[in-house]
Amino acid sequence: MPQCPALLVAAPASGQGKTTVTAALARLHRHKGRRVRVFKCGPDFLDPQILTVASGAPVYNLDFGMCGEADAVSLHCL
Repeated sequence: MPQCPALLVAAPASGQGKTTVTAALARLHRHKGRRVRVFKCGPDFLDPQILTVASGAPVYNLDFGMCGEADAVSLHCL
């Protein structure tokens, strides 16, 4: 099975810099030539746009409460 390094960025509340940190890490790894994929959890319209620019790839929502497990499976994320 191929390796797939992953990192989860979380904080107890909104406004604590999760998107900023995630965007910075995505851009850093992208500039190092790595393929970066960012997934979002929760309703938001601005964060996915920022993260898409930083990572160079579409950002998908993996919120099971909003989208369900079947949606994540259809994205080949699980």
